[in-house]
Amino acid sequence: MVRYIRLWKMFFILFLIFSLGETQTSLAETASGKKIKKLEQQIKVLADEIEAIKSASVNEPTVYETEFGVAPAASKVYRVDQGVSFGGYGELLIGNVKEDSHNIVDTLRLVLYNGYKYNDHIVFNSEIEFEHGTTGSNKDGKAGSASVEFALIDFLISDEFNLRGGLLLAPFAVANEIHEPTTFYGVGRPSVERQIIPTTWREAGAGAHGTFDLGSAGALSYRAYAMSSFDSRGFKASDNRSLRVKGNRARFDDIAFVGRLEYDPIPGVKIGGSMYYGNTGQDEEVSGQTIEGLFQMYEVDAQIQYAGLDLRALSVWTTLDDAELINQNNGLEGNKSVGEKQSGWYVLGAYNIFSVVNSANKYMDYLAPFIRYEKYNTQEEVPAGFAKDLTNERSEYTFGINYKPIPYVVIKAEYQRLDNAADEVKDQFNFGLGYVF
Repeated sequence: MVRYIRLWKMFFILFLIFSLGETQTSLAETASGKKIKKLEQQIKVLADEIEAIKSASVNEPTVYETEFGVAPAASKVYRVDQGVSFGGYGELLIGNVKEDSHNIVDTLRLVLYNGYKYNDHIVFNSEIEFEHGTTGSNKDGKAGSASVEFALIDFLISDEFNLRGGLLLAPFAVANEIHEPTTFYGVGRPSVERQIIPTTWREAGAGAHGTFDLGSAGALSYRAYAMSSFDSRGFKASDNRSLRVKGNRARFDDIAFVGRLEYDPIPGVKIGGSMYYGNTGQDEEVSGQTIEGLFQMYEVDAQIQYAGLDLRALSVWTTLDDAELINQNNGLEGNKSVGEKQSGWYVLGAYNIFSVVNSANKYMDYLAPFIRYEKYNTQEEVPAGFAKDLTNERSEYTFGINYKPIPYVVIKAEYQRLDNAADEVKDQFNFGLGYVF
């Protein structure tokens, strides 16, 4: 908005210059040379001011920070004075991920943020996501999609208490809410946050959020929502991704509570915790019994950033009731059982080597090698009478590098060693390009 005000001011100054120019022609015929010289001095002053405005407009920094638990580029709408806001991000993948060992190139996603700030207290925010370049199918029968990732109304009351409703990103763990490509290391998001925590996960609901300023003790923020619950018909052995209903005429017979706390004791340190609690049966019946399917998921995470060093860690664990009934209802037998218990964790370390280099090159600000280790099991425990599939007990080493020529564009490369308890090992190289605006 400041930029728009400056532009209008510049146009107004140009109008004055034009008017003064006309006046100068008239005065040349009727006034003395002294007055003409004075007008020329005034025109020069105005021209200098135009140049200053243009320079300030070009160099005006873009704010790239999270607001109210919303990713940085999606937070633009909260920073405008009023009216429309537009932004987005995108990712391109090159590798052999999930495509039967074939090398692929994939327009992984293009995301558009659209928001509208009615006033200082009521804000609409949304995200539309296009995946895999097209909604049509490729030669292997794989189709893309277009989806509403979130669409919400915020009622901003105070720093400590605000209300939110609509199609919401679940406030669980890190990547589910903050997953723009410049915010995480590696071509893909961590597997623990995709296979056990089904990022990106959104459901319809409502709740509250806010931040408490604790003075010298830092800040404590929270987000707590009641949302449409998972549907047990989506449980399977290998991952939880099919549990998401995504606001698509979802059954609302069961409601879940999802909440998150984040504590920032000092700059550069963040400690978080999340929980999910809700039945998932959605009134399904099998063998004369109604499935309750209570699903509990808990998570803790931490991040430490100091100078060029970035350390991250996350752990998640789940429990599921009525797993045997769910298996029966979903037609799962043998080692295809859902997990009564699941668990996973990862640790990551990265270092920006340019943080110790005093370079005058504006394109040499961020180059961060990283290593991430993940271990997770979606069948840690299964019901009596069912077997485990050893391929679901997995570990991953990811070695990579993130390069940012500017803060809003990232180029990524990585090598992954993927292993499981069945000793099926796979190595792969992946490359990626990400951007936000």
